[in-house]
Amino acid sequence: MSRSEPETGSELTGSRLEVVRSFKNAYRTLSRRKGRETHRLGASEVSQAQFELLVELRKAGPMAVGELAHVTGLSPASVSQMVDRLSEQGHVERVRSEEDRRIVKVGLSKQGRATLDPIVERWHRKWQQALEGVPDRDLEAASRVLDRIAAIYEESDGK
Repeated sequence: MSRSEPETGSELTGSRLEVVRSFKNAYRTLSRRKGRETHRLGASEVSQAQFELLVELRKAGPMAVGELAHVTGLSPASVSQMVDRLSEQGHVERVRSEEDRRIVKVGLSKQGRATLDPIVERWHRKWQQALEGVPDRDLEAASRVLDRIAAIYEESDGK
């Protein structure tokens, strides 16, 4: 069985097959959106990958480029290039670590936070609306199913 499409005649039927189809539909939609989406932040545009990097900095606070690469799943070289561009646009700033002055951390600038906050808040409202009325029991089951699906893809990366 292909990891992306169950074979015809597989044991997946009924609700199990519907979960696979729903996941594939969501995955395709996210993939299409991720590849073409840019976000307007103030006077500049940033790619989806840059936007996700900014969101991570908003959530976790300043961190070294290597650490940021690890949490975003990107290469340090890619993150370094993105940080350069985001710094030129005024969205991030480099700051020396308080603990070890040799370490430079990247954090959101005031401008970056001011332009990012309304976008993130809008997405939080969309998630709230989408999940409104869905019982916690169903959400917990959905989380377990999505975690299992993610594990399938993680396992196949290491073959």
